[in-house]
Order: sequence, then C-alpha cells, then structure tokens
Amino acid sequence: MRILLYILIWAVILFLPNRLLTTEPIHEYLGLIFLLLGSIHLVLVRRYLRALMTLRLRVTPLNTVNSVMLILLLVVIATGIMISLYAVPIIRLRGLTSIYVHGTHLAAAVLFYLIVGIHVGFHWRAIWNGILRRLSLCIPTGLSRVFDALGVLLIIAGLHAFVTTHIYEKILYEHLSFGGIVGTWQYQLDLMLIFAACMSATLFFERLRMRK
Repeated sequence: MRILLYILIWAVILFLPNRLLTTEPIHEYLGLIFLLLGSIHLVLVRRYLRALMTLRLRVTPLNTVNSVMLILLLVVIATGIMISLYAVPIIRLRGLTSIYVHGTHLAAAVLFYLIVGIHVGFHWRAIWNGILRRLSLCIPTGLSRVFDALGVLLIIAGLHAFVTTHIYEKILYEHLSFGGIVGTWQYQLDLMLIFAACMSATLFFERLRMRK
C-alpha cells in the first residue's frame, strides 16, 4: 500500500513544476491530487510528524530536510490557493501583488521539488527493498557497482541540467515559452534529471554517513 502511494506521489510531483507542459487547469488539479496523496502520507507518519513538530527529535540531516520540506510545502499551498483560478478559486489575486505571490509560489515549489528528491534519497533503500520483496525479486550483489556508476552518471547529468537549463530564469520568466513543445519537454527532462541527481547524491551521502 505504501509503495503504491509513494509511486503515485512521485508520478504526480514530477510534472508539477512544469506548468507550461500540463497547462494551468491540469497543473492546479495535479496540485490537489498531490495534496491529497501527501496528506495520506502524513497521516501514516503522524507519530514522527508530531515528534518533529514538537522538537522532540534530535537534529539529523533527515530531520532537517523534513523540516525544511514541510515549511516549503506550507508556502506552496498558501500561495497556490491565493493565485488559484480553477481548482480553488477563492481569492484569485490580481495585479502587482499576484505577480509577487506567483513568483514566491514558483520559487518555493522548485525548492520543494529538489528537497523532495533529497527526502526520497534518504528513504530510497527501504523503498527499493520493499519493491523487490513485493515482486519476489533478488538483485545480484555484483550489480551494486553498476547502480553506483548509474548514480554517479545521474549526478553529473543533473548538475549539467541544473546549470544549462538556467532554472532561475525559468522561475522568473515561467509565463513565457521555453522554446515551444520541444523546449518544454526538454525542461521537463532537465527537472527529472535534477530530481534524480538529488536522490543519488543523498544515497551516497547516507552510505558514507553510515560507515562512520
């Protein structure tokens, strides 16, 4: 059940940062779906969440990442509701204020997207092992070096995508075309590579930390 939930959350969040690809209405409804799936996930980990919010947990890289992720999520939700035109058209800000709120929403959303990649990286080993158990599969230990090489390649590709896609310009000028449908899909590929790079870097970091 949880593995399916994680896969659905991952599938939705991959397309959320690229509004020009999905169009505005679909983007907003994808946001609602993500909020619903994310709420289910938070309910499942409510004990940990309660301990995190009441500062009863010691400071660790994972707890720090989760705290930042929750703050960014609140910013994304609040600003998203303020500028929503389709899914929750309650406030529907207009004018100069909406431009600032929209910029804040985009910046927080992209940062949240990257933080989620790091968050998934911390949990990827457990998720991957759960998938293998569910499918009754066993991966030969010799393939670990292949996966390590793949992880390094993903980090390099993600860094290259982060630099060449000019992601900050994409945030500032998100309302403009990224070069037609080809450019929009290229941006989507760049986002996915950056997400995968965050995951891979976190996996290597966690492995080094556990060896100490």
